[in-house]
Amino acid sequence: MGELPFEAELAELHRRLRAHRDGSVATYIPALAASPADAFGLAVVTVDGHSYTVGDARVPFTIQSVSKPFVYGMALDDIGVEQVMRCVGVEPTGDAFNSITVDEASGRPFNPMVNAGAIVTTNLLRGDTVSEREHRLLSGLAAFAGRSLVVDEDVRASEQATGDRNRAIAYLMRSSGMLHEEVDQALDAYFRQCSVLVDAHDLAMMGATLANHGVNPVTHERAIAAAHVPRVLSVMSTCGMYDYAGEWLYQVGLPAKSGVSGGVLAVLPGQLAVASYSPRLDARGNSTRGIAACVELARRFRLHVFDPYASGPAPVRRSYDLSAVRSKRWRTDAETDVLRSKGAQAVVVEVQGPLQFAPAEALSRWVAAHSRDVSHLLLDMRRVTSFDQGAADLLTATVAKVTGNGATVAACDLPGDPWASELWDALSAAGASVQVTLDDALEQCEDELLSHGEQPQDDDATELHAHDLLRDLPAGAIAWIDREAPVQEFPKGATVFRAGDPSDAIYLVVSGRVAVHLDRPDGTLRVATVGAGSAFGEMAAIDRMGRSSTIEAETDCACRVLELPMLDRLEQALPGTSSILYRNIARVLARRLRDANDEIRALQR
Repeated sequence: MGELPFEAELAELHRRLRAHRDGSVATYIPALAASPADAFGLAVVTVDGHSYTVGDARVPFTIQSVSKPFVYGMALDDIGVEQVMRCVGVEPTGDAFNSITVDEASGRPFNPMVNAGAIVTTNLLRGDTVSEREHRLLSGLAAFAGRSLVVDEDVRASEQATGDRNRAIAYLMRSSGMLHEEVDQALDAYFRQCSVLVDAHDLAMMGATLANHGVNPVTHERAIAAAHVPRVLSVMSTCGMYDYAGEWLYQVGLPAKSGVSGGVLAVLPGQLAVASYSPRLDARGNSTRGIAACVELARRFRLHVFDPYASGPAPVRRSYDLSAVRSKRWRTDAETDVLRSKGAQAVVVEVQGPLQFAPAEALSRWVAAHSRDVSHLLLDMRRVTSFDQGAADLLTATVAKVTGNGATVAACDLPGDPWASELWDALSAAGASVQVTLDDALEQCEDELLSHGEQPQDDDATELHAHDLLRDLPAGAIAWIDREAPVQEFPKGATVFRAGDPSDAIYLVVSGRVAVHLDRPDGTLRVATVGAGSAFGEMAAIDRMGRSSTIEAETDCACRVLELPMLDRLEQALPGTSSILYRNIARVLARRLRDANDEIRALQR
């Protein structure tokens, strides 16, 4: 299918924001001053492990402060909540990330997202020696990222050489009893943590691990206990963006963390993570392009964590093809054989739930993966409960991709609510054939599959010898029926017989179509359409009980009426004919039962 719709959205956002050149590269760490100012990468990873990347998303940079929430989660895992809380608080400060302040009442750093708290948290990691704690640090971050990570020794050395402010913070932490290591040793661990090399895709994968309850969505390795994930995300929400945290939460509404090397990470629990890399920073030390990208994505796709637009079930309830499930229109044996062989080319997708970004994006990927070899894609929309504009745009772009590749798309059974009419219009504009019911769409699809073969359309007149019910009858029997059985014409809408009427004849449809209806208290239900070459009323020849359904002409049609006494006369004139006829009736009924069983199996998947 080529580029997925959300890929196109991300690429367009990247193209627009790349032109922004506000901000400056951090210089207080000399090694960072050499960062490529115009590098810009975006990455999104979903909780089912799908990655979207654009631009410089694979360009490595040092993780810096974006490491803080992950190390905080690891410390919670290693020594427990109570012990961590004795050493590090969770209150926002409103101050810069490198402020030299503590909670005067407790002596603790205010939270693990500022440098004071992060220096303490790093040194809470499990390990009796420096090397053991460094191994814990790198292996823990690797579990989040899903790959091995290393330290950039040049950046670490640069931080070590210029980290006087962090030394002052560390001495303050040691004097307040929150840091028990030697200051130089504690700072070396912290500088190593900040100097770990990642790229934007790594950050998005690490964030998706948090979004996925602490389990990496690709490796399926647990990085931290699920119980600690809400604690980490809460602190990211209130403290992750420092003195910009309040405005960030108001505008974007996602737990987030930024770093002075140009990384920004935002997490939508249960759905995805967004990460960016762009070294140009604003006055607060946040990446200007990274902030802008998150603001736009959150607005465009309603990603705000406090948006009341609740997530629903997986968007694809089930799927099946027309080799097993077909419309209510009965087909001849020859047509059924064609549909059995070609049916895999037509796929029905049952879409369900509210269509917002995450389900619409997942549906888009599902369609891309399953529409490569199909000629028809039918979207059963009856279980869609709502949608937003961003999701509708993804869905219509997906439909346009499929139709652009030469397949036919039909959307059907959209709810009758006023909001649904907008989606109807959008899907129609994208090239979808909008059908009132799934059965209408199935029937049209079958007609198109049959029209590419050599089978006649069953509205056309059919010769008697081609009728399924008369298969293998000798020519003399066909001639006898042609001579004795009258042709009766029914205009469109006429009733052939009603439920409860006497079972006195078998009807062979010569041309046109009739519909089989069941009467219900709330109206009638169409259960089948019978076209030329097929028959109805066959049960009359078996049980001779009253009619079980009502038959109406769906189009102008003509039928041969084979009254039951005629069967006795035919047998007298041509002995052995009845056994062939009854065998054909049994075969037709068995075929319908087999088709019903195939449909039940397909719909149980």
